[in-house]
Amino acid sequence: MTVRKNYFVKETMSNLFKWIFLLQIVIIASEDMDTVQCKYPCSCNFKTKSATCNARHLRYIPRLPSDIKTVKFVQNNFTYLDKYFFRNLTSNNRIVTLNLTDNLIHYISTNAFLEFKYLMTLDISKEPNLNITMLQQSLYSLPVRQMSFIQFSGNGWRTLPTNFFLPFINSYRTSFSISLTRNKLQSIDSKLFLFLLNLKTLNLAWNSIKNVTLENAISVRVLNLNSNFVRDIPVWCGPRNKTMVPNLQKLYLSDNSIAEMDSFSFRCLGNLKILNLDANNFRTLQSNTFSELQSLNTLYISENTRLKTIEDYAFNVSSLQFLYFTRNHYQFNKGIHYNYNPKNLFMQCPDLEQLDMSYNNLPTRNQYNYFRDIFRPLVKLKILRLESTSMRSLPYYAFPTMKYLQILDLQKNLLQGWNRSDQVFGTNSSLKILNLRSNLIRVVNKTTFPSSLLFSLDKLDLGENYFSCSCDQMWFRDWIRTNFESKISYSKLMLVGYPEYYKCKLPGDMRGVPLQDYNPTDDNCQQANPLIITISLLTGAGILSFLVIFIMYRCQTNIRNYLYLCRFYKNKKSGYIQLDNCEDYEYHAFIVYCDADRNWVHNVCVKKLENEEGMKICIHHRDFDIGEPVTGNIEKYMSKCRKVIVVMSNNFAESEWCQWEVDLVHERRRRQGKGVSLLIMLRSIDSKHMTNRLRALLDSTPHLTYCSGVGEKLFWTAFIKGLRKPIGHPPFAVV
Repeated sequence: MTVRKNYFVKETMSNLFKWIFLLQIVIIASEDMDTVQCKYPCSCNFKTKSATCNARHLRYIPRLPSDIKTVKFVQNNFTYLDKYFFRNLTSNNRIVTLNLTDNLIHYISTNAFLEFKYLMTLDISKEPNLNITMLQQSLYSLPVRQMSFIQFSGNGWRTLPTNFFLPFINSYRTSFSISLTRNKLQSIDSKLFLFLLNLKTLNLAWNSIKNVTLENAISVRVLNLNSNFVRDIPVWCGPRNKTMVPNLQKLYLSDNSIAEMDSFSFRCLGNLKILNLDANNFRTLQSNTFSELQSLNTLYISENTRLKTIEDYAFNVSSLQFLYFTRNHYQFNKGIHYNYNPKNLFMQCPDLEQLDMSYNNLPTRNQYNYFRDIFRPLVKLKILRLESTSMRSLPYYAFPTMKYLQILDLQKNLLQGWNRSDQVFGTNSSLKILNLRSNLIRVVNKTTFPSSLLFSLDKLDLGENYFSCSCDQMWFRDWIRTNFESKISYSKLMLVGYPEYYKCKLPGDMRGVPLQDYNPTDDNCQQANPLIITISLLTGAGILSFLVIFIMYRCQTNIRNYLYLCRFYKNKKSGYIQLDNCEDYEYHAFIVYCDADRNWVHNVCVKKLENEEGMKICIHHRDFDIGEPVTGNIEKYMSKCRKVIVVMSNNFAESEWCQWEVDLVHERRRRQGKGVSLLIMLRSIDSKHMTNRLRALLDSTPHLTYCSGVGEKLFWTAFIKGLRKPIGHPPFAVV
């Protein structure tokens, strides 16, 4: 019995030690798993619990810390994917988001995602070698019941199988999103979405889509068709005029080729709230185009530079609250080629709260009745942005009617000042932010702003204006010292950008001096007696007149001889210049211009030169060879032209094509001299848009500045003479 008892005790102790040893191994292994570090080529962000691995030589999935839930693999070398390939992830991490971008994937098995039990987001992008059918089969291994977002972007797909999304038929998520951006899809068949009953967001931007049918997309709330080739608005109504997209709330159609819209274009979209139509090709906004959109509150119509006509009830949307009508370069100053009715423009959207009309041309000084008529119905407006609208002064009685206006943005205009500020701004105490940055304001004095306005404002921006550091600026300088430089200040107003962007521009010896360093005193600014000034001026003028008459009388012979000698040398120089032969060229001139200035070039300049002066002008829209490269066409036809006309503006300075053409002009001037080019400043170029190439061209050659009205005849005279003069004559310009 004793022997058996000892044997039993010994055996029990042995088994106990074995279990302890095994437990230690498990603990050590568990500790090793928990202490995995993030090593190259992976980087981890432990706040967001995400990791990114990026190395073209990486051929396997490295182990990552166990708390990582979002992982992104970019530009690696993952040729073959199956469930074993992902084992280092699935065995230790609860991955929620998986991104596979540009990894040279050629094969993906049907069980690839089988062990991703917690996956909600999948992104497989930039994989042009991946077979789409093979990918579709692998989607069956996803935990589809919890998937909320999938993206297949930049894979070069031209078509999709109609059953591509069949694996997601059992998705239980209340909100499911799909992104198919940056492929080459040309059309979308409604059968694709037949199985997606919970599809809420569909992103098809940056494809080549021309046609879309959406009869099965009944659950879609957000549809993005930006940057495609859509010419006609898709059909939204089914049989019996019943909507096919009853839940659609956001529709994006920017950067397409839509040329026409009418009152039938947006029927059956009763729940649509946001509509984006930026950068399309329509020339007319027809009446009642948006009248069927009873829930629309935000409308984007920007960068439509072909727009010429706005019919009376184009904005007949009573529910509209936010309108972005920017960078259309529309001429609200009632130009010849632009048509609209200022009284009816916003008459049908009185609830508008935010309006952005930046980068259009608003009515000028003699058309301020139009300005008031445009904004009169907008009594509920809270935010008004009029950046870069060519305003030279502020109209009376326009802003005071906007009782709820809180933000007024007037930056980058041509404002020099205004009188009767109480009639410009009124006693509106609701205005909190006033932006007048980058105008031409020289002097700010006590009458510039009503005292009630300065009291109510929270932010005032007057930076980068054309400040004159003279005695007229004393009030503004003292006001700044009292409210912004004093240690004790009771003002809540913030002078935005002070002191960095507040510098003297005038007089010349003060240019660049910070306004805070301008310290005039009452003694320095004491005005002289007007009588003394008048007597001094009259006395000086009398003495100067006497000296001029005396010199002319005593030296009249020498003066006549000098004038004769100057005429002689001028005639001699003109007579011995070797003239170029016009018959050596097919065209009189080649015009370099940007597309935004096409209207002036085609309808004004070319018509003037060809119809009235009998010249033959080369322009690329009309004379270039079809099907030939643009660069080759430019070099070929520029060589056929006797001279080169360069039409400059801000848009010209921003265009890369135009800058390349400027290089060609430089090259030709080096070969044939400065007289081969004629520079026209159609619109002045801002300093921020000025390039080194343009600056070199302007510094070396005088230029003509186009001006309409009184000086226009003088401009055309100088322009035609400059164009006809032989190459080699000294250039001349009208200043």
